[in-house]
Amino acid sequence: MIFFGAQQQPNQTDIVLQGESFMATKKKSAAAKKKPAAAKKPAAKKAAPAKKLTTKDAVKAANKVLMKHLAAGNAAAVAACYSKKALLLPPGAPAQKGAKNIAGFWAGAIAQGVKSAVLKTREVDELGTTAIECGAFTLKGDGGAVLGVGKYIVVWKKEGGAWKLHRDIFNADA
Repeated sequence: MIFFGAQQQPNQTDIVLQGESFMATKKKSAAAKKKPAAAKKPAAKKAAPAKKLTTKDAVKAANKVLMKHLAAGNAAAVAACYSKKALLLPPGAPAQKGAKNIAGFWAGAIAQGVKSAVLKTREVDELGTTAIECGAFTLKGDGGAVLGVGKYIVVWKKEGGAWKLHRDIFNADA
């Protein structure tokens, strides 16, 4: 038995009598040791192997992390979702290279009222340790007010076993 992380000794069991609990050493009578055949527990089923995420699912999961950090107003954590040699290509602004500049871009967006983003992955093509995502976005402000709607393409790189945004370009719908 496990209770709040403490494991009970294998030769002990919890006994409850009239609302009181205490530990006792297990002692089985000869009759208790003999169990009828029908009382045997069935063999435990083996756990199914963990399902491997598709690249598209992994990209969607990485996008959820980015959206969570943006909603928290944490520009540095958003920038940490990008690769070490990332390049952010926002519309109407210079390219932003590296974590410091990417964090600065997102800090500016947050300061201008971006409170959250909804990223909808449309398709993902995997090419080894690179993936290309095409999707749509909605930027939201206070009270969920829509600030912008558009589309994006992200080139993802697998870095340290995790998918990171490597090239990020987006623009607004007309």
